[in-house]
Amino acid sequence: MSSKKRARRSWSLAIRLATWYAVASFVLTLSITGLLYWALTAGIARSEDLFLADKIHVLRAILRDRPEDIEGLREEVELESAARRYAQFYARLLDEKGQPILVTPGMDVLVPLNLFGSAVSADTEPDHGYKIRSRENRSFWAITAKAAVGQSNRIWTIQVAVDRGNDELLLANYRQWLWGVLMLAVIFCPLVGYRIARRGMRPLQEITDTARRTGSATLDARIESEGYPVELAALAETFNAMLGRLDDSFRRLSQFSADIAHELRTPINNLRGEAEVALTRARSIEEYREALTSCLEESVHLSDLISDLLFLARAEKPGTKLKRERVRVRQELSAVCEYHEAVAAEANIQVSVACIEDLLFPLERALLQRAIGNLVSNAFAHTPPGGRVLLAATVENDRLRIEVSDTGIGIPPEDLPRVFDRFYRVDRARSSSEGNVGLGLAIVKGIAVLHGGWTEIQSEVGHGTRIVLVFPMIAESMGTEVPAPM
Repeated sequence: MSSKKRARRSWSLAIRLATWYAVASFVLTLSITGLLYWALTAGIARSEDLFLADKIHVLRAILRDRPEDIEGLREEVELESAARRYAQFYARLLDEKGQPILVTPGMDVLVPLNLFGSAVSADTEPDHGYKIRSRENRSFWAITAKAAVGQSNRIWTIQVAVDRGNDELLLANYRQWLWGVLMLAVIFCPLVGYRIARRGMRPLQEITDTARRTGSATLDARIESEGYPVELAALAETFNAMLGRLDDSFRRLSQFSADIAHELRTPINNLRGEAEVALTRARSIEEYREALTSCLEESVHLSDLISDLLFLARAEKPGTKLKRERVRVRQELSAVCEYHEAVAAEANIQVSVACIEDLLFPLERALLQRAIGNLVSNAFAHTPPGGRVLLAATVENDRLRIEVSDTGIGIPPEDLPRVFDRFYRVDRARSSSEGNVGLGLAIVKGIAVLHGGWTEIQSEVGHGTRIVLVFPMIAESMGTEVPAPM
């Protein structure tokens, strides 16, 4: 990377904004002053054109209608200019041979005859004049025009000029003012631009300070965006929302770590206790067999727990890909019911399936069986004898809805938002005694999310629970394959 690029990137945003503001303001000021100067110059030139055209018109009228009125011509040519104090006017009448007939006093010295340009025809109104400069370097605006004399065929020439000294002095003063304005713009535009940029960047500085102070222990910090511009207020709200998500993730991670430690501590302590008891003295083969059997049971429990945790970790990995196939939904629901038939009979719980025979849907069979099996096991665990469990499936708007409902004890309203969290148990004492670590519903949710779907739950204490898995026709995420949990 070149040094120029590094230097350009090292500029602060405030300096960049101030620079662009100063450049834009200076260009705008220069354009406006230039436009005003051009408008003034054009206005002065136009007024001089009209003044000279009017003089040409008057002289033509006198020559056409009263060619013998020499006094009238002399008054227009000689006397009127002498009466003027400013904007001196000069006129010269030339006969058809180019000889002067009437001349404003002093005109031959200031603007000799040979300085004038070609004349417009007698039947043409002069549109605009031209600039001439005398030997004394004085500036004049002039027009030359032909004029018919009476009813004869004689054509005289009219030369008129007006002194532009006062106009040029006006323009010179105006240019000085314009240069003064431009110098002030050069000085003040960067200062004002930097001031405005700094004030405008203050919310960004506050956001930066908040981000700098934010750490794992201060994720509850928030930006007060009241009074911010709309764009920066949206940025602040987005940043606050990000902090909220991070705070929630860190809290969940901390809780998850604590739950893992708690759940792993019990089986590991059991293993250690069994081993220590077995090694305190010599024992019989049967006693050793019982100790090893107990250690094996705890090991299986640990293995299942670790397998569930690995599956949940893979399920949350972005870009997960499934091994989909067209699954007969009723057949899978019936298979789950048959697998739990003995448990249902022992618990005196009626299990039924409500689904059409030819319902096909693209799903991963093993994951579907695991999700439905977890829901059915959960329903059995919380449904008293004589209760009912219903498995139903329908398709609505290209979405498969699988519902598992029971007539069990229900879930309190305050626990509903968290039942799909890892290691969360509504009745921790009872669930722990039954070997439930609170991962069943979390796995169900993970399977639904893997398919691009979601879960819904409704429950009323004493009247049962209804959990719905929603699977869209097309999954929202694809990526690496995740094997079904064993």
